[in-house]
Amino acid sequence: MKLNVGSAWDKIDGFTNIDGLDWDGNTDVIHDLNITPYPFYDNNADEIRCVETLEHISWRNTAKVLGEFYRILRPDGKLFIQVPDCGKAMEYYFRKEICTCVPHKADKGGFVADDDCLKCMGRGKINPVRWMMSFNGAQKHKFDAHLNIFTKDIMTRELVQAGFKNIEFGEDINKLKVNCIK
Repeated sequence: MKLNVGSAWDKIDGFTNIDGLDWDGNTDVIHDLNITPYPFYDNNADEIRCVETLEHISWRNTAKVLGEFYRILRPDGKLFIQVPDCGKAMEYYFRKEICTCVPHKADKGGFVADDDCLKCMGRGKINPVRWMMSFNGAQKHKFDAHLNIFTKDIMTRELVQAGFKNIEFGEDINKLKVNCIK
């Protein structure tokens, strides 16, 4: 079994797609992720994907949610999490690398500043709206607000406390992408 937790519109074939809302038939299991236990057996999942979801759950429930992931995964099961990298967002603020010349949405060129920008002189790393969304969510609907922030240190501490090992972060300009195993 493979779980796509917080699937929203992003239904993945071969996965059980779980979300707190029904996304027009894209959701296989509707379940509020704040309510434990989740409706899955212990040591049963080979893989759990949780993309752009954990930040929407209260920081008070992070340990409980990661504990559920740990319970559900089989030994050596894989967990992939992607969340906004608020640590990088804070660095960008401190270094004055927030600029409107950086695209809000990345196209093929990515999140690249305009070398001719008079405000940041081409040093910008993030658009101001994207920066704000890192902390607050897109707020496109009533559930689209962030209730938690993550840095590499926070994510590592939470995963270790839940029992995960082999924690590895991928490189990304605005996101924490982490793989680990039970």
